[in-house]
Amino acid sequence: MIATFAKLVRSTRGNATIEVALVMPLVLAMALGGIDFAMGYRHKVEMQQTAQLGAEYVMGTLENVPPDPVVEAVVSDASGLPMGNIKVQTRIECDGVKQTIGAPFCVNPTAVETKFMTITVNEDWEPMLNIKGIADYATKQNHVGSVTIRTQ
Repeated sequence: MIATFAKLVRSTRGNATIEVALVMPLVLAMALGGIDFAMGYRHKVEMQQTAQLGAEYVMGTLENVPPDPVVEAVVSDASGLPMGNIKVQTRIECDGVKQTIGAPFCVNPTAVETKFMTITVNEDWEPMLNIKGIADYATKQNHVGSVTIRTQ
Protein backbone atom coordinates (compact mmCIF):
# COMPACT_ATOMS: atom_id res chain seq x y z
CA MET A 1 0.00 0.00 0.00
CA ILE A 2 2.77 2.44 0.95
CA ALA A 3 4.75 1.45 -2.16
CA THR A 4 1.75 2.19 -4.37
CA PHE A 5 1.28 5.58 -2.73
CA ALA A 6 4.99 6.45 -3.11
CA LYS A 7 4.89 5.45 -6.75
CA LEU A 8 1.83 7.69 -7.28
CA VAL A 9 3.56 10.69 -5.63
CA ARG A 10 6.69 10.32 -7.84
CA SER A 11 4.61 10.01 -11.02
CA THR A 12 4.81 13.00 -13.41
CA ARG A 13 1.94 11.92 -15.61
CA GLY A 14 -0.63 14.73 -16.02
CA ASN A 15 1.74 17.59 -15.11
CA ALA A 16 1.25 19.25 -18.47
CA THR A 17 -2.51 19.11 -18.05
CA ILE A 18 -2.33 20.81 -14.67
CA GLU A 19 0.03 23.49 -15.99
CA VAL A 20 -2.28 24.23 -18.93
CA ALA A 21 -5.27 24.40 -16.58
CA LEU A 22 -3.46 26.95 -14.40
CA VAL A 23 -2.17 29.15 -17.25
CA MET A 24 -5.14 29.01 -19.65
CA PRO A 25 -7.39 31.54 -17.80
CA LEU A 26 -4.59 34.11 -17.89
CA VAL A 27 -3.92 33.52 -21.59
CA LEU A 28 -7.64 33.76 -22.42
CA ALA A 29 -8.03 36.97 -20.39
CA MET A 30 -5.10 38.55 -22.22
CA ALA A 31 -6.40 37.45 -25.62
CA LEU A 32 -9.94 38.70 -24.96
CA GLY A 33 -8.57 41.96 -23.55
CA GLY A 34 -6.53 42.49 -26.71
CA ILE A 35 -9.52 41.75 -28.92
CA ASP A 36 -11.69 44.11 -26.86
CA PHE A 37 -9.08 46.89 -27.12
CA ALA A 38 -8.85 46.40 -30.89
CA MET A 39 -12.64 46.50 -31.28
CA GLY A 40 -12.80 49.75 -29.28
CA TYR A 41 -10.08 51.32 -31.38
CA ARG A 42 -11.86 50.20 -34.56
CA HIS A 43 -15.06 51.85 -33.34
CA LYS A 44 -13.20 55.10 -32.63
CA VAL A 45 -11.72 55.04 -36.14
CA GLU A 46 -15.20 54.40 -37.58
CA MET A 47 -16.49 57.55 -35.85
CA GLN A 48 -13.67 59.59 -37.39
CA GLN A 49 -14.33 58.09 -40.82
CA THR A 50 -18.03 58.91 -40.49
CA ALA A 51 -17.18 62.57 -39.81
CA GLN A 52 -14.85 62.53 -42.81
CA LEU A 53 -17.68 61.09 -44.91
CA GLY A 54 -19.67 64.25 -44.19
CA ALA A 55 -16.66 66.40 -45.08
CA GLU A 56 -16.29 64.59 -48.39
CA TYR A 57 -19.95 65.27 -49.17
CA VAL A 58 -19.54 68.98 -48.41
CA MET A 59 -16.33 69.20 -50.44
CA GLY A 60 -18.13 67.62 -53.38
CA THR A 61 -20.80 70.33 -53.28
CA LEU A 62 -18.62 73.39 -52.59
CA GLU A 63 -20.20 75.45 -55.37
CA ASN A 64 -23.43 75.34 -53.37
CA VAL A 65 -22.56 74.56 -49.73
CA PRO A 66 -25.47 72.61 -48.21
CA PRO A 67 -27.04 73.85 -44.97
CA ASP A 68 -26.19 72.13 -41.68
CA PRO A 69 -29.39 70.01 -41.40
CA VAL A 70 -28.83 68.60 -44.91
CA VAL A 71 -25.28 67.54 -44.04
CA GLU A 72 -26.56 65.94 -40.80
CA ALA A 73 -29.19 64.01 -42.78
CA VAL A 74 -26.65 62.81 -45.37
CA VAL A 75 -24.23 61.60 -42.65
CA SER A 76 -27.09 59.92 -40.78
CA ASP A 77 -28.32 58.13 -43.91
CA ALA A 78 -24.83 56.98 -44.89
CA SER A 79 -23.77 55.79 -41.43
CA GLY A 80 -27.03 54.63 -39.87
CA LEU A 81 -26.42 56.82 -36.81
CA PRO A 82 -29.35 58.73 -35.33
CA MET A 83 -29.50 62.47 -36.06
CA GLY A 84 -28.89 63.21 -32.37
CA ASN A 85 -25.36 61.78 -32.64
CA ILE A 86 -24.37 64.11 -35.48
CA LYS A 87 -23.67 67.80 -35.00
CA VAL A 88 -22.80 70.23 -37.80
CA GLN A 89 -21.80 73.82 -37.08
CA THR A 90 -20.93 76.56 -39.52
CA ARG A 91 -18.87 79.54 -38.35
CA ILE A 92 -17.06 82.46 -39.91
CA GLU A 93 -13.78 84.22 -39.25
CA CYS A 94 -13.21 87.88 -40.07
CA ASP A 95 -9.55 88.69 -40.76
CA GLY A 96 -8.58 85.42 -39.07
CA VAL A 97 -10.54 86.17 -35.87
CA LYS A 98 -13.23 83.71 -34.84
CA GLN A 99 -16.60 85.40 -34.40
CA THR A 100 -18.05 84.80 -30.96
CA ILE A 101 -21.54 86.15 -31.59
CA GLY A 102 -22.26 83.80 -34.49
CA ALA A 103 -23.02 86.55 -37.01
CA PRO A 104 -23.63 85.28 -40.56
CA PHE A 105 -21.30 87.95 -42.02
CA CYS A 106 -18.40 90.19 -41.02
CA VAL A 107 -19.32 93.57 -39.55
CA ASN A 108 -16.34 95.27 -41.21
CA PRO A 109 -17.05 95.25 -44.96
CA THR A 110 -13.31 95.26 -45.83
CA ALA A 111 -12.54 92.24 -43.64
CA VAL A 112 -11.54 88.96 -45.25
CA GLU A 113 -14.36 86.53 -44.53
CA THR A 114 -13.59 82.83 -44.19
CA LYS A 115 -16.28 80.19 -43.55
CA PHE A 116 -15.72 76.87 -41.80
CA MET A 117 -17.92 73.85 -41.15
CA THR A 118 -17.28 71.45 -38.27
CA ILE A 119 -18.84 67.98 -38.39
CA THR A 120 -18.84 66.04 -35.12
CA VAL A 121 -20.08 62.47 -34.75
CA ASN A 122 -20.29 60.54 -31.47
CA GLU A 123 -21.54 57.20 -30.25
CA ASP A 124 -21.25 55.18 -27.05
CA TRP A 125 -19.29 51.94 -27.13
CA GLU A 126 -19.37 49.30 -24.41
CA PRO A 127 -16.56 46.74 -24.14
CA MET A 128 -17.50 43.08 -24.13
CA LEU A 129 -15.34 42.53 -21.02
CA ASN A 130 -17.42 44.86 -18.86
CA ILE A 131 -17.92 42.18 -16.20
CA LYS A 132 -18.98 43.52 -12.81
CA GLY A 133 -16.46 42.64 -10.11
CA ILE A 134 -13.91 41.19 -12.54
CA ALA A 135 -13.23 43.81 -15.21
CA ASP A 136 -14.53 47.01 -13.62
CA TYR A 137 -11.90 49.00 -15.53
CA ALA A 138 -13.72 48.27 -18.82
CA THR A 139 -16.42 50.93 -18.84
CA LYS A 140 -18.67 52.46 -21.47
CA GLN A 141 -16.86 55.04 -23.58
CA ASN A 142 -18.09 57.81 -25.85
CA HIS A 143 -16.09 57.85 -29.07
CA VAL A 144 -16.04 61.12 -31.00
CA GLY A 145 -14.98 61.83 -34.56
CA SER A 146 -14.62 65.42 -35.69
CA VAL A 147 -13.47 67.22 -38.82
CA THR A 148 -13.36 70.91 -39.73
CA ILE A 149 -13.26 72.07 -43.33
CA ARG A 150 -12.98 75.47 -44.94
CA THR A 151 -15.97 76.12 -47.17
CA GLN A 152 -15.09 79.62 -48.41
